[in-house]
Amino acid sequence: MITEEELIKEKLALVEELGVHFECSDNLTPLASRIVVYLILTGIKGATFEELVEKLEASKSSISTNLQLLQSNGRITYYTKSGDRKRYFKITPDHIISRLDEKIDLWKKEMKNHQKILAYNQKVLQSKHANEGNHLNVQFSEQYIEFINKMIINLTQLKQNILTITNQNQ
Repeated sequence: MITEEELIKEKLALVEELGVHFECSDNLTPLASRIVVYLILTGIKGATFEELVEKLEASKSSISTNLQLLQSNGRITYYTKSGDRKRYFKITPDHIISRLDEKIDLWKKEMKNHQKILAYNQKVLQSKHANEGNHLNVQFSEQYIEFINKMIINLTQLKQNILTITNQNQ
């Protein structure tokens, strides 16, 4: 059985590893990306300011600045517990939905572009200028469009599942 200490070690290793991804993909500061990953791994229970300072080994002012940044851009939120003055930070569910919407829109644009490419390649295939490569281009475009369509369907389903789960927990 895995110990709590081993889980914490693995969590912190993931914070470092995945933090680099969020830093690059979301244009976040290194500490902000580490906070995001820590909160993702912590889940809906959230993490306190003190926990973030301790686990991420950063100064109070750096954690505070990055928490304010993440709150201002809608990535995180906080809640309080009755009788407890601490704030518990967590990932904003709405932000996850808007990120999925962005990804769906990107795939839809990708599909439109490849539908144009497919239409052109089909015209070339019917012309006297067609060669064996054009047939392969048509096949690739058809398969890629099918793949894109599946991605859109899967992302849409994931979005619906998240909305259902979030609505059940409110």
